[in-house]
Amino acid sequence: MKDDAPTLQRFARSSTPRGTRPQAVILPGSTADVQECVRIAAACGVPLYPISHGKNWGYGDACAVTDGQVILDLSRMNRIVEVHPQLGYAVLEPGVTQGQLHAYLLEHDSPFRMDMTGAGPDASIIGNLLERGFGHTPYGDHFRHACGMEVVLADGRVLETGFGAFAGAQATRVFPYGIGPWLDGLFTQSNLGIVTRLGVWLFPLPPVCQGFAFKVKRDEDLEAAVEALRELRLHNVIRSTIHIANDLRVVSAQRGYPWELTGGATPLPDTVRSALQAEGGVGAWNAMGGLYGTRRSVAAARHAVRKQLRHVAHVHFFGDREIRWGKRLVRLLRWIPPVAQLGKAVESAESVYRLLKGEPSLDPLRGVFWRMRTPPDMTKPDPAEAGFFWISPVLPMTGTACREVLDIAGPIYRRFQFEPLVTMTSITDRALVSVMSICYDKENPEEAVRAEACYDALFVALRDRGYIPYRVGIHSMPKLWPEGGTYGDVLSRIKQTLDAGNILAPGRYQPTRTGRVQDKTGRQK
Repeated sequence: MKDDAPTLQRFARSSTPRGTRPQAVILPGSTADVQECVRIAAACGVPLYPISHGKNWGYGDACAVTDGQVILDLSRMNRIVEVHPQLGYAVLEPGVTQGQLHAYLLEHDSPFRMDMTGAGPDASIIGNLLERGFGHTPYGDHFRHACGMEVVLADGRVLETGFGAFAGAQATRVFPYGIGPWLDGLFTQSNLGIVTRLGVWLFPLPPVCQGFAFKVKRDEDLEAAVEALRELRLHNVIRSTIHIANDLRVVSAQRGYPWELTGGATPLPDTVRSALQAEGGVGAWNAMGGLYGTRRSVAAARHAVRKQLRHVAHVHFFGDREIRWGKRLVRLLRWIPPVAQLGKAVESAESVYRLLKGEPSLDPLRGVFWRMRTPPDMTKPDPAEAGFFWISPVLPMTGTACREVLDIAGPIYRRFQFEPLVTMTSITDRALVSVMSICYDKENPEEAVRAEACYDALFVALRDRGYIPYRVGIHSMPKLWPEGGTYGDVLSRIKQTLDAGNILAPGRYQPTRTGRVQDKTGRQK
């Protein structure tokens, strides 16, 4: 156990204006260690807050929901227990990172890859999956491709979900549901148990993988693009997630806020925004995704994508060959001004393509430093140094819903003097997750206050119009459930059954029990 001041301060850091300070930090090395920690915590009435690697960027980082909890840091539990060479699944502990598994698969010449998020090589695979995060490939919905959990409960017992409940079961890692009620979902976005081992499915490397990208020049063309992409997703022409980013989100990955062009003024003037859009060669909206399969099936998919989008935008397709030739052309003709834009396009395509092939990348993290006045070290960026929130409403995959969300958010961003850095991702064939960034300067206390107020206003306005986030940060968990709701009541009853002492992560995705209040550690009084 560590309770020295530097350790506590490190675990209290957050990209949001206010982190929380733990009592201490414990680093167990095995499931048995976790069981012992839980038993001691229950006997002493000490709240435990488990984390995998503490890379929950934009939602609280490594912080607990409230001050005074003991962080249970599972990063030492970093064993790749199994990778099945034919069935393509991996059994992992919480400390296994995206970079670690990718290196393992390369070293063992595996024909499979793990879908990667944009959170970088050091992010935990299980940590993201338990938040129901998403990535870029056909396996982009991470929880949908999980199979078989090992969970330490609040009383110290170990639960094996699915067919894992049966000794010697042969299908534990290939059929997630087992028999009877499916329990796995209870342990995602919850505080009902500590997941210490998990099976995840890997996607098979196809004969052909190609990226595609297009941009629309006008903001009002977004609706047509979304309508066309939905049809391609519904008919399984595009099997990957599709990421659609506005101009500011793309520009923020290329450079920081242009303080020199604005004289320090915020938010970004429209004239400067237009200039950055032209300089970066980006559209009002920019879409990208992947095509996977045989040479013939990918060729057919390319034809269908072009046909479906012919009235919306010109689509570019790219793979290893196109990126290689593009980089060579940029080197040869770098003194010609238009080639600078081509260089940015090639760089962007290569970054996207790595993720489409299941390679972890730091590039998507660049945008969180948008408002920092001192540029960070991008060889090893630390998002905890930046100031940003993410708010992530889920919406139907229709142009009408996209426009309504933007119409709600736009005036709120302007009121609090921030730029809307927005992406929309087709997490299913029928739903989009819109990740909206609120980037601010952490060195400016007044701006930090405005950022928090902007988040709160966005959260309430979107929620009240029916656009609920797919995940939330530690600061907004108390806002989730209305008083007296049946859903919250059922969750409270399950919590009471599995963790009557409220030892595990008090306050995490947890409704306040009717007639009771929470003290400063989140425990019920």
